[in-house]
Amino acid sequence: MRPGDEGLTQVEGARAWLAQSKQEDYRRLIGSDRYDDDAASHYSWDSSVPSHATVAEGDAIVIWDNLLLGASVIEHIEHGTKEKRTSRCPECGRANVVMRSTMQPPYRCDDCHAEFDQPEFTTKTVTTYRSNHGQAWVDLEGVLDGPTLRSVCVYPKSQNSFRQLRWDDFRAALRGATQGDPLRVLDVTSEQIAGGHKTRPVRVRIGQAAFRAALLAQYDRTCAITGPCPTDALEACHLYSYAKVGEHKDQGGVLLRRDIHRLFDIGLIAVDGAGVVDVAAELLDYPTYRDLHGTRVHIDLSEKQRAWLRGHWTEWRSAADGG
Repeated sequence: MRPGDEGLTQVEGARAWLAQSKQEDYRRLIGSDRYDDDAASHYSWDSSVPSHATVAEGDAIVIWDNLLLGASVIEHIEHGTKEKRTSRCPECGRANVVMRSTMQPPYRCDDCHAEFDQPEFTTKTVTTYRSNHGQAWVDLEGVLDGPTLRSVCVYPKSQNSFRQLRWDDFRAALRGATQGDPLRVLDVTSEQIAGGHKTRPVRVRIGQAAFRAALLAQYDRTCAITGPCPTDALEACHLYSYAKVGEHKDQGGVLLRRDIHRLFDIGLIAVDGAGVVDVAAELLDYPTYRDLHGTRVHIDLSEKQRAWLRGHWTEWRSAADGG
């Protein structure tokens, strides 16, 4: 384990998966079926996929399409059923059929290597799965290439849509290609899920619209940390743990830009009681965030807000400093 990895490992019992992105031109999607996927928020699969029922809430999901796209933690998995049209090789009967864009015949079986004009189509009932993983999504587009990603799989030669990752090896490869620890947000989210905090997103919606409206009226489209900002990019941020308190406290919130809000929630950005912004070392290689370090907030803080911020600072900075 590298120095600094302590406490940043995956939650016990959770797995990590490498998932193949399925775009409109994904060459194995032959027939009418398409998947409703958005790498940054959700991923769909069905019971015809190996390991389909093994993937679980709290697992890490890494999405790629020849190159790494990003990583997150699965917060929730929706289940359903549907009729699925699938293609099979007319020679061996297996479903590993690909469509070629320039060669003839246009279809080829990757198992028996037969070539043919048309596959055989069948219809079957499948169980459907859809992950929701937008809370912790980390955009890592192009940071690692396909061979590197395959090399950190449990079975590097696997051709499955879901391939189990050796998480520590993936993390080491990522650290070798980036600065800092971009996966820290995954650790925090995974710990929250394991600790039973999955209800937090639902609880926050109660009265959230009114809470945000009040902050917009008070601060007039100003992110407390970055300054003036489009309304659509601003979120209402609690300065305390709403999941624990369960109510909107007077003077207990500010407006933050969406990315700043997420980084504040996991302690990568903090504000001391005097209103000075502190950016964690993991973010200092990114100019957008490094330039915020040492600046002052753009709003007048009340004594209650300063007290909430001191509590947040104690949670995320005092512990890190050994205090």
